[in-house]
Amino acid sequence: MVHGEQRFTFSRPIVAGDELTATLSVASVKSLGGHSMVTAESRVVDATGAHVVTATSILVVRGDE
Repeated sequence: MVHGEQRFTFSRPIVAGDELTATLSVASVKSLGGHSMVTAESRVVDATGAHVVTATSILVVRGDE
């Protein structure tokens, strides 16, 4: 597995003392050239449930070599 890309979308800055909870989901899985591209999305909220940041990662899972 290889880390392909990562991006962050903030609603507000994270500050010291924040109590954060992240929920990870697989947004998509695509095949490309014998490899799989897995897009994972982590939605992070604060103690009140308000959105703080979404982190999106693309992982490349290498096919059989």
